[in-house]
Amino acid sequence: MAFRIFPLIFLALGQPALACTPWVEDRNAGAILRPHTDAFEECTIDEATYQRLVADWLRARAPDAGEITTLGLGRAVTYPWLSRQMADAALEKPRQLPSSKLAAQVLLDPALLQRLAMPFANSPYGISKLSYEKVLFGPADRHSSNHRAGARKVPFDAQIWLHLQAHN
Repeated sequence: MAFRIFPLIFLALGQPALACTPWVEDRNAGAILRPHTDAFEECTIDEATYQRLVADWLRARAPDAGEITTLGLGRAVTYPWLSRQMADAALEKPRQLPSSKLAAQVLLDPALLQRLAMPFANSPYGISKLSYEKVLFGPADRHSSNHRAGARKVPFDAQIWLHLQAHN
């Protein structure tokens, strides 16, 4: 009887959760930062991990690996600090801005680009521009640092690509 109960208990408990293992997938002239080796695990990347991971990847790239032109970050919500900065920056913009203009001003903000560029400081590459698509908006009190900001709609998520350029 105990033999029959054990598998049921094991199934009820499930398998132990694995820690998130972010990595950079190098693909010809582009690369993608992945939050975990298992695409079905929901993981986030803090700012320190982002900086370390990208800097380590750039240092480890073989000199003959070819020029890299893009680094896909995926969804901004994978980086809570980035998502929060988007929402916070939107609160500083005029309320009457159309959503497309608000998204552009927030995502192309020099402060945001500077923050994303930190791991490139001692590498042969820099960020030449950022591109984005599929911007999502939600209530500021849920996505910004100001939990009393109300229901004003702010951008908090988007697909993001960093376009890279080799330093001369």
